[in-house]
Amino acid sequence: MNQRIQPWLIGALIFVAILGTYWNHFHNAFHFDDSHTIEDNAYIRDLRNIPLFFKDCTTTSSMPSHQGYRPLVTTTIAIDYALSLKATGGKDGYDTFWYHLSNFSWFLIIVFLLYFAQKAVYDWAFKDDRNKYFALLGCAWYGLHTANAETINYIISRSDILSTLSIIGSFTWYVAAPKQRKYFLYLIPVSIGCFAKETSIMFAPALVAYDYIVEKQKKLSDIFSVQGISNFLKSIVSGLPALAACIFFSGIAFVMTRKHEPGGTSPLLYALTQPYIILHYVVEFFFPVGLTADTDLPLIRGLSDDRIYIGLAFLTGLIVLAFKTSETKEWRPFSFGIIWFLLMLLPTSSFIPLAEVTNDHRVFLPYIGLIFSMVCLVANLYYFTLKDKQLIRTGMIALLLVAFGGYAYGTHVRNEVWHTEESLWKDVTEKSPDNGRGWMNYGLTQMSLDSLDKAKYAYDQALLKTPYYYILHVNYGILQQRLGHDDKAEEQFREALADGPNYLEPYYYYARYLYNKYQLPEAEIYCDKALSIFPGHIYSLYLMMDILKLEGKWQKLAQVCQQ
Repeated sequence: MNQRIQPWLIGALIFVAILGTYWNHFHNAFHFDDSHTIEDNAYIRDLRNIPLFFKDCTTTSSMPSHQGYRPLVTTTIAIDYALSLKATGGKDGYDTFWYHLSNFSWFLIIVFLLYFAQKAVYDWAFKDDRNKYFALLGCAWYGLHTANAETINYIISRSDILSTLSIIGSFTWYVAAPKQRKYFLYLIPVSIGCFAKETSIMFAPALVAYDYIVEKQKKLSDIFSVQGISNFLKSIVSGLPALAACIFFSGIAFVMTRKHEPGGTSPLLYALTQPYIILHYVVEFFFPVGLTADTDLPLIRGLSDDRIYIGLAFLTGLIVLAFKTSETKEWRPFSFGIIWFLLMLLPTSSFIPLAEVTNDHRVFLPYIGLIFSMVCLVANLYYFTLKDKQLIRTGMIALLLVAFGGYAYGTHVRNEVWHTEESLWKDVTEKSPDNGRGWMNYGLTQMSLDSLDKAKYAYDQALLKTPYYYILHVNYGILQQRLGHDDKAEEQFREALADGPNYLEPYYYYARYLYNKYQLPEAEIYCDKALSIFPGHIYSLYLMMDILKLEGKWQKLAQVCQQ
């Protein structure tokens, strides 16, 4: 076969394989944070609000605790809403096909750019015409990897997708077009990406690591020598434009973001748990069989917890491996890949305590580093260790193809799990049985199916795990109302107000409960409170209009209609 055609044919086959693997995900439902960022967010319903997204972070979500400054994400969501509305003749702006099509399209661009980034990096280590095939190998590995299904299926996780696209876009521009660096055009994608997610700032340290390890061909251990420090400082100088751009645009995002707590508890315990979580992520890279949408993995309990020492030992070994593989030219892409992996995990695996100690969609960007490392390993085995053992080399490639088939099958299965709310949360309760939020959300799905006994069982399980979870009490109150237990419903709504005084849901749902009991003045008070927390909550606006109509408050009704 013509050597020019062959890579394109293989690339086309990879594209078909990825498309076929994700073919069953395009109509999967909204999940999790999609509710308050998309379904309950009235601002996305009009493209004329796009300038507002860049001025006001409260337009990103109906939950104040989740109102970060990510205007690029909200803008793309508004465009998807408009496309869906147009495709359905103005009937439905929430056809998930258009939202999934956007996520998947950007994912394909990431895989495409990854080819050029890999080839440029591998060419530094071992210049060979066959490097293009190893770059294609990495594209297939990443494009079919089962863990990425957790990001692609989760619509609002496009913040991870857009951030990754911006970083790999700038990185590819930098490494594949060195003659254009003097114009600093490679900073354009990552600068835009800062408006999608804060992790875009990690491009700068990754670029410094690349310049030092790959282009300057220096050992990591040299950093501890006078000459090594000098070379490292030169790499930092090379990365200064990227650092300046990332700090500037991320600084804008920081200033514009509504300040709130990150959701975790102890920074120290969170940080001590993360080395074990890094081990968990590496294991999932090779064996992604325990993926869950909402983990129940707890923080370490203290110094007596074995996970501290297991995690620290593994992290130490990983860092030592990065140092060791940086000593020879042909292994430096492996070392760089480990550094990329660890750097891109820093925003979620450091001293900033997040609500969950681990989340499978967090590895979408870091896993690119492991792709660099593992393809470098395969290339070294192929070029050097097994160069005279054609049969074994063929067997190695065959084994990889079998593994990719396993990844593709696993991804297809995860797409099915993400298909409906019921299938997703049933999977969570099975894999994370101590997750109270998982049980609550599964109860919600049962309540929507009128399986009230199953819903009550799920809520009871959730109460055992999370007795002070405000939204759980809201949902339990709705269930008790449907069961005809008004006294118990009132009790649950009051509990929700006590546990979540800064969230709109307790006020909105209690107002709706009071409205259904024709206690209109009280309902108006609580509905007003919900709208004071988030004026763009469309259901509170609808409810307020109904209340005001029955009360005959026409002037206020006109104001709410206009809003």
